[in-house]
Formats: sequence, structure tokens, C-alpha cells
Amino acid sequence: MKSFHMLPLALCLCVAGHAQERFVNDICVPAKLWLLTDNGNDLFVQPFLKRWRPYNDFVRFSLEGGGTFQRRLSHVATIREPIDGSVLRIDLVNGDEFETVKTLKSTIRVGVAGAGSGVVTAQIVGDSYTRGEFYQGALAPKNVPNLKLVGLLKGGEGRYNEGRGGWSLAGHFNVPTQPAQSYHGFMQPSGEARYWGARAFWVNAWKCFRKTAPEGFEPTYSCSRYDDCLPRFEESTGVLLNPVKGDIQYDNGNDTFVMYDGNAWKPVKKDEFTWTFDYGKYLAMWNVDKPDFLFVLLGLNDFRNRLDVDFTEWGKRITAMKDSYLASNPNGKFVICIPCTSCGIDDNVAGDFTTLQNAAMWRFRDWLIKTFDRREQDGFHLVDTGIGTDNIDGYVYAQGDVTLPHFGYKGESRLRVQSGNPHPYPNYPNMGLPIAAFIQANRAK
Repeated sequence: MKSFHMLPLALCLCVAGHAQERFVNDICVPAKLWLLTDNGNDLFVQPFLKRWRPYNDFVRFSLEGGGTFQRRLSHVATIREPIDGSVLRIDLVNGDEFETVKTLKSTIRVGVAGAGSGVVTAQIVGDSYTRGEFYQGALAPKNVPNLKLVGLLKGGEGRYNEGRGGWSLAGHFNVPTQPAQSYHGFMQPSGEARYWGARAFWVNAWKCFRKTAPEGFEPTYSCSRYDDCLPRFEESTGVLLNPVKGDIQYDNGNDTFVMYDGNAWKPVKKDEFTWTFDYGKYLAMWNVDKPDFLFVLLGLNDFRNRLDVDFTEWGKRITAMKDSYLASNPNGKFVICIPCTSCGIDDNVAGDFTTLQNAAMWRFRDWLIKTFDRREQDGFHLVDTGIGTDNIDGYVYAQGDVTLPHFGYKGESRLRVQSGNPHPYPNYPNMGLPIAAFIQANRAK
């Protein structure tokens, strides 16, 4: 075998270059972590570690300025009674030389569970996590009293939201016109005009509400939970009842936008208007209470399957959303929630390449922190909901596991096969705790 110095120069440079470009692990956490009293706030390592390789690299936790850990393990730290203003120190340790290669410090901000007597209003915009009310347990009255959650989609017990399954941030910047495309009221035409959605969509929404849709009716998921919106529309046609001048709908039967001119509906072209994200118009049209807090949890459907994504457009859109919200409520707080970085294990029913997804979402997480952290003066607040996700036990597994032949041996082996990905249903309440803490720490006293 040739020694390295005997190899051709080009090959030497290639080998040397490859050595210089070897993977280096990394960690990222925001400058503040929001924790709630009287709850076990879990901080899992895998969501903020670039690659989970527990035999090569280690993460160590310590507290500065007071406080104690309920547990402090190799993959998670839990703090039940946090102290406001204390500092969580996180060290990334190389497993070969046990050298600390990176240290991060994050200030702990504390929300007091059960504090506050006045009504506080919030809205959560997101995807299937939000539609499934991942925050339901964390935002219970014992933690966040007198909370009013607002939106167009009906949840449970008087809760509403703006969560649409499978959606990315871009979905909230599109103008919905299709029969099974969930309506949202954020994208609006210029001037006094108001867009009320597609007529065929409202017909389908009525079917979902009446439970008259035929078996296998595909739009059931996307057209349901609009219960309180439906009285505005004629059931069989989806036509807006009691229109006023400037109201616009999409007429699916004639494949055109129509606008009410004060006497009749007249065809108009979409490009006659400038369409923008208009949060204030959305609030006024639907009589939605102005929220004190607007939380946005999006990104998983945007980025989890690609490692080469440019986040620039996402940044422009989230900034437009923030600006529009604050224009309608200058005293409100706009909060970007860091989504799940951990998407589960590779042994899953869907066959997703979850290790790649974890890497892709860590890249997005790192970009979010570098781009929007420490920018409260610009109207951005960052809350780490993703750090509460247990990549292994935070997911649902096929009932009874899955039994497969044990190749090469007699008998069978039982495997844990993840289902429902990428939804960490068992961890949903834990993911909601930072949101509850942020509300409690910032609500009117």
C-alpha cells in the first residue's frame, strides 16, 4: 500500500481537503428560555444538538445564579421550580478528548402558573400541531387563567385557532380559491375590498358541519371546524349573505372572482387588486378579538425534507406578518415559536428519513436563532417550543409494536415502529409550556 506522501498531488489535496471539511458538531439555543412554575420543564438535548451521536459528543447542563434540576441526564434536563434571571449553561463536550468545544448560556425567564386575574387574549397560527391544539394541556386554567384563544377554526371548550394541517408559512400568503383549500382571512385585496373565500369551499364546510358529506369525502379535514363562520354564507351555494359594496368571493362555477357593487355581484380580475397580508382587516371582517399575543409555529412542513433550502423568503413573510399584526395592535407581542427539530426514529410506518429531517430542521432552528433572537426592539420574540420534544419516547408507536421474523435465527423479534410522524403527541403538553410561560410572564399584572 502506498503511503500518503507517495500519492499523486491532486489526490493528496483531495484527501487533505476532505479532512479539513470533516463534520463538526454544534449546539444552538436562544438567549432566553421560558419556563413555567409548578411544571416539569423538560429540556431535551437532541433538538438543539446538530447531530445526535451520544457516544461521540456529550452535552452537560449547569445552573448559574440559583435553581436546581429535578433531573439531569445525558439526554434531558428538567427544571420544576425555575428562578427568574438564573442562567442555564450548556457545554458541548467532545467524547474523544473530553474537551469542551462550545459553551452557550441562556437566561431563564419564568412565568408563574395560575397568576393573573384579568382576561388575556392570544392566537396561535400554525399547521396540524396547532389544529390539534398541542398546547391544550399547558394552557389549562390552572396554568393560564382567564385565557381567550381566538381564530376562525373551532377547537374545544371555547378555544379557537388558525391551524391548518400540512401548511407552511407560504400557505398563509396564498389566496384560497379551491373547494377543499382551507379558507383564511389574512390575504386581502387593497382598499376597502374584502375577500370572503371560495363559494364551493363554504358549501363543503356546510356539509362537514351538517355531517351530510358522503363517506370518504376528501375535504372533510380541510373544510371542518368553521362552525361559527358558516351563518354568513348560504348553505347550498356558498354565497355571502348580506353583502356590502366591496365584498369579494371566488365563484367556482364560473371560475372567476366576483365583487358586490352595492346591487349585484360582478366579475372582477384578481390582478385588479394588490393582495397583501392584512391582519387588521381580518380582525375587522370576522369580529375577532385583538390578541395580546400572536404565536406562530410553522416551519416543519416548509423545510424538514431538504438540507439546501434558502430561508430568505420565509424571513420576509414572517416579517410581513409581524408588521401587519403590530400595525393592528402596537402593544401586542409577536412570537416566533421554534418548531420541532426532532422528528423521531427511522423505524417508522411512513418510512420517513427522520435522521435527515432532524438535520434539516436543526439547520432551520439555527437560522431562526441567528436571525430573530435578541430582536425584541424590532418586535420579534422567540420562544423555544421545540426543545421540549423527546425524539424517542415523545412519539406514538404502532400498537403492540411490530413483530417481524428475526432473520438468520429461529423465533421473532419485536421492533418499536413509530406511527403518526412527525407528530410527537405524547410531548404536546410539554411543547406548550414555553408558550404558557411567555404569556404568564408578559400578561398585564
